[in-house]
Amino acid sequence: MSPPAHAAALRREQNRADARRAILDAAETLLVESGHRGFAVRPLVERCGYSAPTIYHYFGDKPGLIEALLEERLQELVEELEQVPSGNEPIAQARVLCLAFARWGIRHPAHYHLMNEPRDREPSPGSAAYRAVELMSDPLVVLAEGDEVGGERLTLIRQSLWACLHGLISLPSVRPDQDWSADLLEASVDVLLRGWLAEFSRTSGEVGKA
Repeated sequence: MSPPAHAAALRREQNRADARRAILDAAETLLVESGHRGFAVRPLVERCGYSAPTIYHYFGDKPGLIEALLEERLQELVEELEQVPSGNEPIAQARVLCLAFARWGIRHPAHYHLMNEPRDREPSPGSAAYRAVELMSDPLVVLAEGDEVGGERLTLIRQSLWACLHGLISLPSVRPDQDWSADLLEASVDVLLRGWLAEFSRTSGEVGKA
């Protein structure tokens, strides 16, 4: 490729990257302002200055745009979860992971609700969403591998944790009029883990804290 042609190709690539970045930044701002239920392509067009066909060209469709938007924010969650040490005490690890996940959701309520919207496609291996699920599952996998938790009970524990965390994350954003206790998150996670898992803890029934 000749130098002028190479330079032109680099400009086109940069223009595509700039357009994609501008669309994602506008989508992020719109999502924060309008919430997950108010997120739509039409106001995004007005906000970012790119037409709907251009947006679809870069992201395929609205679900594709949402996945790209969530991927960036979920990468932040993955980085936080990856900082949690994986030791010999799965209960303590589960506690720290649950708290990190819930605090991320509380900081980003619109992204959290979008993440939980029903979708036709599962997160692909290698995506931040897939990695986050892996990391959150690690302590329960350790318990299952040690034959301490059977398959059906493992599913029940996983769903119970998910339901509890969902309420702890969602309620402050949907009922900001309530005076939520500053200790609600940690106290609730500790009680739930103690109720389900303390019999497997090596710390005399106490949920490990980190």
